[in-house]
Amino acid sequence: MAVNEKYLDHLQSVITRHNSNSFMIKGWTITICTAVFALSGTWKEPIVALVALVPISVFWVLDSLYLANERCFVSLYTAAINEYSLKVKNKELIKEHQEKSEDGEVYPETELEINSSQYSMNIMPFRKISRNNWQDVFKSNTIAWFYIMLSTFSIALFIGLLLIKKPASNEPIKVSTKIEADSLFIRTDKPEVIINNIILNDSIINSDTLKNYK
Repeated sequence: MAVNEKYLDHLQSVITRHNSNSFMIKGWTITICTAVFALSGTWKEPIVALVALVPISVFWVLDSLYLANERCFVSLYTAAINEYSLKVKNKELIKEHQEKSEDGEVYPETELEINSSQYSMNIMPFRKISRNNWQDVFKSNTIAWFYIMLSTFSIALFIGLLLIKKPASNEPIKVSTKIEADSLFIRTDKPEVIINNIILNDSIINSDTLKNYK
């Protein structure tokens, strides 16, 4: 059966559009994450860096859906140029769609046919193939490395800002000073006095109050 070239061109345009959308999603992800990372660095707020994980997760799933649809249309295209039939091995199908023999065993190398009709745009029959599902695409090397890299950077930035923002110790600071004034500098046996984290071992008394102090 001859295949209409216009039909193949239409399938190819759909495949190209899905690929462009996937590329655009990655661009949005980088743009949003860059803005969040810059904001967290400016504010010195570690928790803001983790906000980037939200768009990363959303776009990761969305990108997987687009790529899964693209693979389905590629399978439809392949079937169209092979007399509307695509042969796949049993091991390439999702477990629930694998064909079992009469004895109930699943033979991985058994070939099955997925058929399509002329001018069909229905990709649902090709979702039986495991690689054409978003769950499989989600963890594939094609896109996983990209989103894992961004997620890792977000977590690393969070830890880095957390260490930088670590509060200083509240231990009092011991300071030695020399004071020159009209007051008398009198050593006392009183306990250490702490004012604004500075330990004062001595008392400063004006000469006018020296009699009262005695």
